[in-house]
Amino acid sequence: MSARVYMLVTGNDAIPATSRHELLGVDLQQDVDKRPFGWAEGLAFGPDRGPGLQSPVTMFYIEGADQKILVDTGYDPTDESDTGPRAAFARRGIPAWIESREEWTVKAQLAKVGVRPNEIDLVIHTHLHFDHIGNNDLFPGATFIAQERELTYAINPPDWVPFYFREFSPKVLDVLDRLELIDGETRVNDHVSLVRLGGHTPGSQVVLVETELGRVCLSGDLAYYYRNLELGWPGGVFFDLPAVVQAFGWMRRNADIIVPQHDWKFLELYPDGFVG
Repeated sequence: MSARVYMLVTGNDAIPATSRHELLGVDLQQDVDKRPFGWAEGLAFGPDRGPGLQSPVTMFYIEGADQKILVDTGYDPTDESDTGPRAAFARRGIPAWIESREEWTVKAQLAKVGVRPNEIDLVIHTHLHFDHIGNNDLFPGATFIAQERELTYAINPPDWVPFYFREFSPKVLDVLDRLELIDGETRVNDHVSLVRLGGHTPGSQVVLVETELGRVCLSGDLAYYYRNLELGWPGGVFFDLPAVVQAFGWMRRNADIIVPQHDWKFLELYPDGFVG
């Protein structure tokens, strides 16, 4: 079987458009032509309402790659505890709109591809931000892979780093005995390889999948949205801005299809939910 890549959704979230998180320095309220797919008016950010960009919280399942492979694990938007996503946002003064649906549970999403959580063999993390590790505990039989440059920030983040939420560090610590740390490029199998490009975080890596349509590149948060790629315009969260811009060029040269991490437009381009 040729490899395919499925986008699986664990939630939907947004922060106010005034944050300029999506495109660095761009006011999407004024610059309408640059708005990514998913723009919405009147979202509830706590007591306030306003515009924002709805973004899927995603995992990607790789089918036909000799192993049952998941890329990132999203987070649980129904978690109302002190260590859940809502509390983590609120504690940092970040207004957030978060949506959950029954069909977006990990179990329900994996059922779409005929897999149960305990059957996942391998979880590849593009990086270790909270929205990429939040369901790690649901995969008891999996080995995990991440770049070693991510680990310190994930388990003991300094206050100045964005989105390595300290509340989520147990999601990494609890699988530490199954976590393989790599440095640079790694071939997972004949269908899947990993390349560290950095930029968004010190150890941001892309996942390359060989399919019948060519090489698919899962960009992680190097590209949140298709508009980042179309405009060559980085998002507003990064460790190394030149490295992000260089990564756009690298992905264009080395992949036939680039898939952003958080764009509902994927399901418009691929209504069956997969590419490959």
